[in-house]
Amino acid sequence: MKNRKILIVEYKTESTGKLDSALKALRYNVKKTSFRLDEITNVVEEFHPHLLIVDMSVHADKNIIAKATMIQTEYTTPIIYFTEAINSRTLYQTMKTDHYGYIYTPYDESTLQTTIELALHKHKNDVSVRESEHKFKELFNNMTSGVLIYELQDFGSRFVLVDINQSAADLVKRKREDILNKPMNNIFKNATQYGLLDTVKRVHQTEEPERLKAHYYEDEAIKGWFNSYIYKLPTGEFVHIFHDITEQVEAEKELKAQQKELEKLNLELAKAVVEETDKRKKNEMVLFEQSRFLAMGQMISAIEHQWRQPLSALGINIEDLEDAYATNELDSDYIHELTEDSMSMIKTISKTMEDLNRFFSTSQEECVFSVPQILSEVFGLIIARLFNSDISFHIVYTKNDSTTEANDREVFEFINKIKDFHTQGVPAEYKQVIINILNNSVDAILERKRKYTEHIEGHISLEIEKHSSSFNIYIRDNGIGMTHDVVSKIFDPYFTTKSNGSGIGLYMSKIIIEEHMNGQISASPLPSGAIFTISLPLSTV
Repeated sequence: MKNRKILIVEYKTESTGKLDSALKALRYNVKKTSFRLDEITNVVEEFHPHLLIVDMSVHADKNIIAKATMIQTEYTTPIIYFTEAINSRTLYQTMKTDHYGYIYTPYDESTLQTTIELALHKHKNDVSVRESEHKFKELFNNMTSGVLIYELQDFGSRFVLVDINQSAADLVKRKREDILNKPMNNIFKNATQYGLLDTVKRVHQTEEPERLKAHYYEDEAIKGWFNSYIYKLPTGEFVHIFHDITEQVEAEKELKAQQKELEKLNLELAKAVVEETDKRKKNEMVLFEQSRFLAMGQMISAIEHQWRQPLSALGINIEDLEDAYATNELDSDYIHELTEDSMSMIKTISKTMEDLNRFFSTSQEECVFSVPQILSEVFGLIIARLFNSDISFHIVYTKNDSTTEANDREVFEFINKIKDFHTQGVPAEYKQVIINILNNSVDAILERKRKYTEHIEGHISLEIEKHSSSFNIYIRDNGIGMTHDVVSKIFDPYFTTKSNGSGIGLYMSKIIIEEHMNGQISASPLPSGAIFTISLPLSTV
């Protein structure tokens, strides 16, 4: 009790007798003051009492009660009235105030303490309730959703609005004071038509809450889409929580319309992509065939040089046969030797024809194929041009840090000894890529020879580097070379540095390696010449 402060307000000095002594005996902290208002105020502000005991033992003055009530209201301090006996006049005066009991004389310590502790406990509960009510009101009035509270009146015949928050008033476009205590149909004039009234009635009958999702409502004041939740309070009132979702609904409609439009555009785009893809494939096929024919022209030119020597030798043999007959030198040994020499030349011409035929009959279907076999066929086609152009050829094979190599005519035998390994793609396309790069290397070397007067020994190397799941092929030459600016454009369609070039060979090579075979191709300048790198994944048969 020591911490509980009690202020005794006396009508006149010692009018409460020994009340202060009795309270001190109960270990309360007690102070007395007179009824002068300014004095009471100063003492309350200084003493901060938990309880006021107001003396009404002498006179039940309404001014005394008014002063006490003012103190209680302003400082939220509970009041107990001290009186000798409760009479009708005192009861009438104090009933109008929010007091917390009476202390009658004579009193005993037990009754005194009980009265004070009950008053303090009740006041504590009242403060808690008031605070809760204040919080509820603040929450209620500041909710963004509209809240209406109805009460069933007139023996259950109508639902009357007993409370409404500001958001609801704004949503129904009415002033709060104009619609309080009005029936539901006065607020929502078409409540019956749009099912609101029936919903509240069902909640009343079933006592189960109901939710109305995205329901439309319209009358002369309100128009839009709403979400509503209606339930019954334990005290019997009905709560209607609602909020306007018109913007959301309209946005969803707009979104759906845009989605339909987007789907339509996507279909049109997909159709355009398919058409463009087909068109591109057709263009690629045309470019690929053009590239093959250009390579064929270069090979036919090389074959012309390759055939010239054996054809000339055959012509000499025929002339020599006629001379031998005229001079009677024609015997079996001479004929046998002449036949063997002529057949060797014919076989050389026949092999060249077979190589050329293989180039044009290679499979155009995607499959797993042998890389060494393709390289062997390519070398058979390009060898004539290399030798006729006085260009040496060098091949290197590296696997597991072991390197072997061969030069010029040893290359055929060397390639055939390489342990077979495979990749996936169209064999004819891959063969075309290697031929394109080798022909470009030959052209670059010949260009360098034409440009510079000093003797240059042309040289091309093909290096194979095999790994566990991939392999690289490096093709180097000591030709005219290329600048870094050229390197950045060299795979662009129709870009060429040759006066008679088409600009499609390397473009198609990049498409074949990167798009058709899932690999990489690149070019880099060297101090003398250039290097092309092709990287591809290995495949199992």
